[in-house]
Amino acid sequence: MPRSLDVAAMAPAVGLLVAALVAGCSPRPVAPPAGSAESLIAYLNGVVGADEATRQREVASWLLDDAAWTATVIPSYRPLHADYERAFAAETAALVRRLAQPGELVARRHYAGDPRLTLAQARDRWALPTLYPSLVLDLAGAPIDAVFVPDGEHWRALVGLDAAVRARVAAFDAACAAQLAHAGPTGRCTDVGAAVVTAALRTDRAQLAHVCRLAESLCGKGLP
Repeated sequence: MPRSLDVAAMAPAVGLLVAALVAGCSPRPVAPPAGSAESLIAYLNGVVGADEATRQREVASWLLDDAAWTATVIPSYRPLHADYERAFAAETAALVRRLAQPGELVARRHYAGDPRLTLAQARDRWALPTLYPSLVLDLAGAPIDAVFVPDGEHWRALVGLDAAVRARVAAFDAACAAQLAHAGPTGRCTDVGAAVVTAALRTDRAQLAHVCRLAESLCGKGLP
């Protein structure tokens, strides 16, 4: 006679098999698309609040090397790579400290006219091609003063670029650079500010003198 099955004895094994099959059929978490706001937040969740060595290493990795710089910024900004590197280094320590305390991360597209941008972030928009998919980030309700740019599966950042650009203008006209510091919000001051930077980067002294006179009128009192 055939041996009868001991169903009770088999129950634990059957339960384990079913659990394994269910686990194997469960969908795996889908990684956010590279370059997306969700991707930046997922990455920074592992950086914000981490130990200092981790934060230092990751911030250092955000520097655009010469090839990435050339591929990212518009042609008139390309000669500024060395200035950008020095300014980035000068701001690294403050940025590492800024990332020490955890908090909610909110990322969004970086576009001209966004009233939530810092003035530096607004002026950094001039360095990038139209519709370039750069991102800005708030941590614990306050902006991190950087502009994040995708580089394949990695993230780089424009940090210190605005200071480097204003220093370049100041080398021609210190008073004009002081007016440029008001530019950023949508308006005539920002329009002429962009023209000031363009003239300075092209070493067009005649045009620079002209737009700096306009900046004195439009930005001198912090007008929008």
